[in-house]
Amino acid sequence: MWHRLTPTCLSAVLPVLLALLAPPVVSAESEAESDRFACQAGVTLARGVSLTYRLTGYTTDAAGINSSPNPLETTPMLAVEWRDRQGRVQTLLRSAALSDYEALAPDADFSRLPFDAAFRSLPNQAERLYAAPASVHGLYVSLRPTDGSPQQMQVVHYLRSGEFVRSTAGVCYPETEDRDQAVDPQLTELQAKLQARDWAGADRETRRLLAPDSVSLPPFDRAVVSPDLIRAIDQLWLTASAGRFGLSVQLRLWQAARAEHPTHPELAVDALRDRVGWKIAAPRSEVDFVSSDWRNESELMNSLTAPEGHFPWVGVSDAIVQHVAVPPEGFHCGSCTIDAMQLRYGRFYHYLPELMDRVEVALKV
Repeated sequence: MWHRLTPTCLSAVLPVLLALLAPPVVSAESEAESDRFACQAGVTLARGVSLTYRLTGYTTDAAGINSSPNPLETTPMLAVEWRDRQGRVQTLLRSAALSDYEALAPDADFSRLPFDAAFRSLPNQAERLYAAPASVHGLYVSLRPTDGSPQQMQVVHYLRSGEFVRSTAGVCYPETEDRDQAVDPQLTELQAKLQARDWAGADRETRRLLAPDSVSLPPFDRAVVSPDLIRAIDQLWLTASAGRFGLSVQLRLWQAARAEHPTHPELAVDALRDRVGWKIAAPRSEVDFVSSDWRNESELMNSLTAPEGHFPWVGVSDAIVQHVAVPPEGFHCGSCTIDAMQLRYGRFYHYLPELMDRVEVALKV
């Protein structure tokens, strides 16, 4: 019988979770002949504690070159980070090689591993199923689909004997060297700002692409947000931030928040806000009837050290909120402050869930 980890066990098991391994050398010839991919998944534990799993590897374009049940060009490498409720990060595994699961347990019934149904292998068929030899109690990775470039990842991690955590369904994305050359022309500005680590500028450009009314006053061109555009924006953010920022990162955290608050959407939004650092750390020194406890655009943490999922932001630019809240000289508006409050409220509590729904659909295409 499988048992989940209880919150009281966390501090006891943390020091002995995993040992660090040195990465094997990957030849330049292998990199030139294969496509690099990266995957990320996570687990949200009690009281804001979380685990993040990042996997990298290479897969060949040609089918049938590798006769292994796990046809990847090189050994997949896994990194694991532990984040406490104060936001402090501890690296549990920096770059550990995974092994084919069947090589560790050739007679095992793989279907008994506690993955979700979509990731669980059939008995004695371990396609795209891996294990971390460095794990003290067991850590297993399942990639799907079973051939071609991986698109999704799930991790089952035993933190104690018989007690495990299971990640959400993580997203895999390509990291080929020539991928930047194929960027859609409308993403050129976003790509340039991300390459320059201009997180604030990249955030505004992302919102201009997804919802121009959040950064510009009328008139503006109506946004056509296709699944391809969502995936392209997400991949640019993932690549620039090494998997820290992006729409798919936010989707994973949103799914965890919804699981915690299945019948209270507003509480789920608040949970995501707190997890990605969109809540101000302390009450404002001056009374602000508009901003509430959400960060304004000018208060975002424009650094790669910002919490996971901090970008892209989903709010409305300060100039737009100010334009609504403060009428032009000579114009009297009795409801301007309320209108500005409703603008921000609707953006966070209505647009955010709708955006996450669209991202989920786009990533499944």
